[in-house]
Amino acid sequence: MDYLLDLGFTNLELDNLKETLNPEIKSMVIEFPKIVAVNYQYLNNLGISNLKEVFTNHTKMFLLNPDNFKSIFDKYDEADLVRCIEKNAAVVEKL
Repeated sequence: MDYLLDLGFTNLELDNLKETLNPEIKSMVIEFPKIVAVNYQYLNNLGISNLKEVFTNHTKMFLLNPDNFKSIFDKYDEADLVRCIEKNAAVVEKL
């Protein structure tokens, strides 16, 4: 999971993730780093300021096929999407 450091996570945040993630999700995050990184970077490029919160609380979503992941967000106006996610990170589960 050290690749998350390259995505901007600190060692402390990474340690916290390792301790709190569901073991099955944690295993998949370890097994599929490219998928997680592509999906994380997609949202990062949108400029979502609370992206670490989104990732930490909705990690499973970042394991989706990148095309499917992107299609979830592409159907919304980008500015509205960013505003909604920054206001309430849990909204990603409802998209």
